[in-house]
Amino acid sequence: MEEFHLDGSIFPMVSRFEEMLKRNEAYYFERQDLEDIVDYYIQENAPQKAMKAIRFADSQYPDTSFFTLRKAQLWASNGKHQEALDAVSHLILFEPGNPDVHITRGSIFSMLGRPADAIECFKDALRIDRKLEDLYLFIAFEFQNMSKYAQAARYLRRALEFSPDNEAALFEMALCFEVTCKFNAGIRFFNNFLDQHPYSRVAWYALGQLYAKNSQFKLAVEAFEYSITVDEKFGAAWFSLANVLSASERFAEAIEAYKQCIQLDEPDANTLMFIGECYENSENYTTALEYYEQAIKLDPELADAWIGKGVAYDAQGKTYEALSFIKVGVNLDPSRGTFWFILGDLQLKLGKFEEAEEAYKKVLEIEPENIEIWVFLTNLLAERGKKQEALETIALSLKYHLAEPRLMLQHAEMMLLNGVEKEALVTAQMAFTLDGELFKNISDELPALSANDEIRQLNTWYGKNNKL
Repeated sequence: MEEFHLDGSIFPMVSRFEEMLKRNEAYYFERQDLEDIVDYYIQENAPQKAMKAIRFADSQYPDTSFFTLRKAQLWASNGKHQEALDAVSHLILFEPGNPDVHITRGSIFSMLGRPADAIECFKDALRIDRKLEDLYLFIAFEFQNMSKYAQAARYLRRALEFSPDNEAALFEMALCFEVTCKFNAGIRFFNNFLDQHPYSRVAWYALGQLYAKNSQFKLAVEAFEYSITVDEKFGAAWFSLANVLSASERFAEAIEAYKQCIQLDEPDANTLMFIGECYENSENYTTALEYYEQAIKLDPELADAWIGKGVAYDAQGKTYEALSFIKVGVNLDPSRGTFWFILGDLQLKLGKFEEAEEAYKKVLEIEPENIEIWVFLTNLLAERGKKQEALETIALSLKYHLAEPRLMLQHAEMMLLNGVEKEALVTAQMAFTLDGELFKNISDELPALSANDEIRQLNTWYGKNNKL
């Protein structure tokens, strides 16, 4: 669709058309002028005016495919998909060689959530004109909607063959590698691409993302820095660079990168919150609080900022004040197991054992895959005299974590506390066969096992033999 710039060329035609409507008269317009008027109204997001122009154009130039296509597009965008499909299907009978007809039909199928039908329409258009490079991207999108990322990648390669500067295709190619966890393949692709196109900011950015996903943080930093060298105002690259620096515990550098993001754009609550986290991890709690509070001021419903504020208060010894902030964060986003875990820790620290138990149980509901919470909860239950419940709880953990040595040792610990010594020995022995060194490293966390002579002897034997 032609895009009009404010050079005044379209305005006299639009003014003349609107004058005609006001006077309820019928002026003569060249067909091209009416096409331009329709496209102008669509571009200006004035669909009703565009439809009026189409109806008038139909009266002067009946059976013109351009106006039928625009009518179908407007119907489709207004939810009238069947009317749009009927109009386009009628056009195909008369203009089967018009790629725009097939493209419009494919776009309608895409809106209807029928990606396979959309792909066939786009392929029909490609058979007519192989140089319609946008179609390769359209087809890739539809394959992605079907979770067929290998097929999507094939069409994205074709799009990039036509236009290596197609940033949308580069972003989508990176997505295909990320979603399928084929990080190494993605890294090879973008390195090869950059050998031919070393000044592509998005390719360097995508390479950085894939390195980061692959836990190759040093190389990720280098890739993001190259992206920024190409375009120093590329905010996404600065933000990703900051994230990787933070993950690498290079907090001072991460803070500077986050601050650069703020300079390039308006202050963002999430960015301010991340800066607060960096200061918190650097044990600069006063400054961390300043940034958490700025984040909360911008977005009072940003749960992470409230949690961060609570953690910083607790680190300063203000646990009672911290508890109120943690509760706000939990209430804002109760689906986050980590938040409940922090809440439970603070409740425990304040001697609120029942509340701590409830919080830990909530973590289990949300994140049964979290090994640490099973240990924390069963220890708390045992300390509160609920030894049988502790045993039942840790036994349940092994249904989620088969052959997990830490939980098996915790299971044996709870067995001993409940007087089930033989089973405890068998369970501990099984754990030792999986990891003969673990018990030695965490024996202070398992006092009942540590006090049992047979357990110690078994562990010593397995520790020696596992090294052979």
